[in-house]
Amino acid sequence: MKNYNNIDTVYTKRLKTVQPKIEQDDDKPKVEHLDHVHEILKSIYRQLDDNQEHMVMLVLNISNEVSGFKVIASGSKTSGPADAKIIFRNALMLGATKIVLAHNHPSGNLQPSNADIRFTQKIISAGKAIEIPAVDHIILSYSGYISMRKKQHCEFEASA
Repeated sequence: MKNYNNIDTVYTKRLKTVQPKIEQDDDKPKVEHLDHVHEILKSIYRQLDDNQEHMVMLVLNISNEVSGFKVIASGSKTSGPADAKIIFRNALMLGATKIVLAHNHPSGNLQPSNADIRFTQKIISAGKAIEIPAVDHIILSYSGYISMRKKQHCEFEASA
């Protein structure tokens, strides 16, 4: 008979989520302003190759505390194909009440492409269906960041 004792270990290893560590009294960083999200994302992206796109999901709890993050996809210099099923599987596994998506543009161009906007609209719709709203999609580069919510590229839910 086969031994299936390592299934949990294999799955946990595949999930590879990370709990952000900050030097404050609080256990988890709280997102009270868009600049807080950007600072958290900068620290995550410092650990990733900057010559390719990476899609990252921040997991927020009901109090807007970041309880973890997941690198969803890594791609080429011009694209980082992400899958909505993978995003929401991880969001559910991590107990998210809402998520923030982010990806970098190695080119430095902060404008979302048509594909970025279509993908974000798809994620917003899927999040509504399972009651885990995507509250923003941030695009980062070496020169700064933009919020697709703030720039009104997509119609996010009212409460962030």
